[in-house]
Amino acid sequence: MTAGDPRLFPRRVCYAALLTVNVYVFMGNMYSSGIATGFESLAISLHADNSKLSALVTYSVLSMGLANLFWMPLALCFGKRPIVIISMMMFLGGCIWSAVAKDYNSLLGSRVFASFGYGAIESLGPSILADLFYERNYSSAMAVYAAFLSGGSQIGPVIAGYLIQARGWRWFFILCSIIAAVNLVTTIFMLPETIYDRDEEPEVIDDFEKGATGHLEAVQTCQSQVGDRVKMDCGEYTKSLFTFRITKEAREKGVLKHLAYVFVLPLPMLLVPGVLIASIMYGVVLGGIVAISTLAPSLFGPPPYLFTSADLGLFTLSSFIGIIIAWPIAGPLTDLFSRWMRKRNNNVHKPEHRLPALIIPFLICPVGLIVFGYTVARSAHYIQPAVGAAINSAALTLVPSVMLSYVVDSYPHTSGEALVLVNASKNIVAFGIASSCYSWLAASGVADMFYELAGMEWAAIGLALPLYFAGPWLRSRTTKLF
Repeated sequence: MTAGDPRLFPRRVCYAALLTVNVYVFMGNMYSSGIATGFESLAISLHADNSKLSALVTYSVLSMGLANLFWMPLALCFGKRPIVIISMMMFLGGCIWSAVAKDYNSLLGSRVFASFGYGAIESLGPSILADLFYERNYSSAMAVYAAFLSGGSQIGPVIAGYLIQARGWRWFFILCSIIAAVNLVTTIFMLPETIYDRDEEPEVIDDFEKGATGHLEAVQTCQSQVGDRVKMDCGEYTKSLFTFRITKEAREKGVLKHLAYVFVLPLPMLLVPGVLIASIMYGVVLGGIVAISTLAPSLFGPPPYLFTSADLGLFTLSSFIGIIIAWPIAGPLTDLFSRWMRKRNNNVHKPEHRLPALIIPFLICPVGLIVFGYTVARSAHYIQPAVGAAINSAALTLVPSVMLSYVVDSYPHTSGEALVLVNASKNIVAFGIASSCYSWLAASGVADMFYELAGMEWAAIGLALPLYFAGPWLRSRTTKLF
């Protein structure tokens, strides 16, 4: 554990940690989604059809989601730094395994293994950044984090497509392995432990000292927020990187007892309607985007499109454009609606004040799925389905910005556990949608499938309406439990 508040670390330490976390996030999403561009090459090499190959993507999504429930409890017992490093080693091992896989089952096993390792950073990443940055800087750090997260899943396939077309699918995994290995080395030397044991500060002896200490801490906090940082001894810092201790709570309660407690803690929150709705809404939105990515090789590979691996990679840029357009709007939009609703409520804020911002994704994002299905079914020019994919992908920014803020506002004392559960659950929902997309396509056709998927998205986002009216009553019944 750190000896002092990580937010007082020199800026170079905080920015170095931000960089290494973001590279990991980019690589994990590139590894997970990029392989879809190589389905044609994989089909020839592994003698598998696109329906079977889609499991390489969908099971990766599922593995990443379930990993959230595993890694975070371990981090709360043994520290975030060692768990991130162990998960990186697991991810690197999975990438190397993928590069040398001899058959389909081996490749599938390697991707589940690597994705489970990568899943650690989906929960620990935002948590580490919250430890390192004050509130006024945290939003900026998270904005950069979100850009790397989206870039990995949208720009990653472009890199993968060109590399697979030029050198074959194994070289994509070799590239992932090389970058993951470099990232592991930089993480060992650039990522500090960020869990802060407050009880390691000097004990307060009497009321006078207590008052003086409190005043000093307030002054130090104020100074730190205007740019003053604690000077760090390089030798001591390097030594701290290779010092391992369990967390304060684990020492006090016992490792096994505390570990069992933090493993079970998030699960009852799934019974909370707000958390459940956030999981469903986020999962359905993610499922639609994963479905487009997974089906793209079979929709655009045959005539009349005849897309190569590089073309499929470039097509994913349409989704990235939609995310980029919505990215600067999502946060301000949520805050704007929230401030307007608060003023109408005598300047008293309620978590439900964030929900009206969902009107925007409700009106436009499912339309993107309809446009995509309609245009592909009629073999329209590829720009038209690309526009539909871009419109729909905006939901991946607009919906989480509202619902995750709502969950944190509603249950601030257990927001960490709630967000871990939402991250896990939304991947499970997305897996359920994406894993059935090829059989769904065969049964309904491309147009009807995406019309039905749009209806699911409307229904999921529409759950915000009853939550808006019933939310205060539900929170009054559940906040006592959490």
